[in-house]
Amino acid sequence: MKMKKSRTKPNSRRAFVGTLAAGATAGISLLSNPVQAKLRPELFESLKTPGGADEIDQGLKKIGKMEHPVAYDMSQANPWGAWWSNVYYMTNTETGTDASDLGVLIVLRHDGILFSFKDELIEKYKLGELLKGKDPQTGEPALRNSLYEPQEGDVPLPGLAGLKGLMEQGTMICVCNMAYKVYSGAVATMMELDPDEVYNEFVAAKHPGIELAPSGVWVLGRLAENRIAYIDASVG
Repeated sequence: MKMKKSRTKPNSRRAFVGTLAAGATAGISLLSNPVQAKLRPELFESLKTPGGADEIDQGLKKIGKMEHPVAYDMSQANPWGAWWSNVYYMTNTETGTDASDLGVLIVLRHDGILFSFKDELIEKYKLGELLKGKDPQTGEPALRNSLYEPQEGDVPLPGLAGLKGLMEQGTMICVCNMAYKVYSGAVATMMELDPDEVYNEFVAAKHPGIELAPSGVWVLGRLAENRIAYIDASVG
């Protein structure tokens, strides 16, 4: 008996992104099942990143040529990738490699995109609850970005730099555009807003210096070819 060949459906990419959107909202208390059902794939039809891919590729090549190049994959809204980056700079300096010679990359994806945003957007759309990020001082869903420029009480040890301080030391930080699309679409559906307008708000609220990549996995997939080591920073 002949096996039937599987055929790719014309809208398979749109269906895949729609599935991501539904997964992004599953289990979130803000969204009821009827609202989840309205997350249509066509909300995410446009997936183009507003520039930057070539620049990111060049940045990865530069990091790969530096000393002990490493990438921290921050897929959750917890700060471990930033704290371990600090430790990486400290301990390599102690063992003879100047911080300016190190190649360090942080990839913010999935719920970790929370740390790419300015406070106003996080508070406006209650992104701490959506992305499961907590304020380190209150333990409540975050209404601010506690990792970009940490305040007193935000860091576990004195002297640790936030994302802005790490970039000033030479760290390259990328954020996932696919996650921007999925989560802005979820917010738009929940609040009955225009998805393109909410997406543009997400992009506009990104802190300067953080590069918008086509996707987080797009960046991670280029690590090996640039001899950059990988560290999962989703947990401590």
